[in-house]
Amino acid sequence: MRRQLGARKYVAFLALAALLAAGGCAGLARPPGGPEFLSAIPQTWRPLAARLSERGFTPAQLTDFFNSPDLAYTSAPMAAKLKELHGLNFNADLTREIQEKLYQLGYEIIIDGRAGSGTKAAISRFQTDQGLAATGVVSRATLAQVNSAMKKKALRPLSACRPPAPPPPSRSATYSQFTNPQALAQISAFFKADRALFDSLLSRHGVPSEVAAAIIWVETGYGRNFGRTKAASNLASMAAASSDFSLVAPAVADLGKDRETLAFLRRYAVERGDWALGELEALMRHAYANNLDPNSFPGSIYGAIGWGQFMPSNILKYGRDGDGDGRVDLFNKADAIESVGRFLQAHGWTGLRMSEEARRAVVLKYNRSGIYANTVLYVADYLARAPGK
Repeated sequence: MRRQLGARKYVAFLALAALLAAGGCAGLARPPGGPEFLSAIPQTWRPLAARLSERGFTPAQLTDFFNSPDLAYTSAPMAAKLKELHGLNFNADLTREIQEKLYQLGYEIIIDGRAGSGTKAAISRFQTDQGLAATGVVSRATLAQVNSAMKKKALRPLSACRPPAPPPPSRSATYSQFTNPQALAQISAFFKADRALFDSLLSRHGVPSEVAAAIIWVETGYGRNFGRTKAASNLASMAAASSDFSLVAPAVADLGKDRETLAFLRRYAVERGDWALGELEALMRHAYANNLDPNSFPGSIYGAIGWGQFMPSNILKYGRDGDGDGRVDLFNKADAIESVGRFLQAHGWTGLRMSEEARRAVVLKYNRSGIYANTVLYVADYLARAPGK
């Protein structure tokens, strides 16, 4: 050993060994809580608990969090994201074919070979129109459904030389479940009942009350649908899969097991898992700062919560106390309305006199889907001109 290291290095090696045997030093200290803390955490969560410990959460907080009966591992969010990313990178030809045929069937869609939110929305609208389950998924089964519909209907012409240019943004394309007459009557009634909560947004944030109401309507049906799963479970599950790919591997096995596919999936599991870790940290900090239980929040598949479906990192930036009780709670209607107003102000909403293009640009910062922006602005304009508003 001495011959391999040299005399000086050997002395350093012995000193290091002595420090380790004594329990370490300031630079080599064990994470807060040490092995005893991690042993109290279920095995699935231990690597994640160690990472959160390094970010400053106490052993007591993490022990309570990871032993909550409301926390459960699920492969669904990471599998959904990996399948989406795989489709964007490996199914471009299939995606383009479905896009072209949906365009010929009369659906507004950009033909670019990318299975983004616009394509998913168009597929879902097509499937709903056909009386099918609205999966929004790019697949051979979806292509077969489209081919069957094409045999029954007169088609929009499509150039044989090249795909058509993307159609210009159209306010005619909206989510019909929010813009049909019955739905508009509902949101109008909700809006009138809560007008006192909305009225100060314009003076404080330069945001018309109708826009905030429209966003909350489209996001959660005005508080009727906060999500069917727990936000913390979804984010923690994604973050756990970044350290242990075997947790999600069975759920994405149908994408292929060749070297290229597995390398792609592993790489993006780490990337998206690290993103989820940041959102989980934000969710926990928000909860503990406001005396809330982080495991109690229902949310979207990717962890958005509350009336306005804020991602946790956005709660820390834009969350506001709207009712003056000293805490921010996005499941409190007043807090949610105030927070949506602050978000829109921070992203460029400057009052009533804005161009259509400028209004649309700000709404797209909330959700990058064109049909989402169409729907929000359609509802907002309806509310603004509704009698007795």
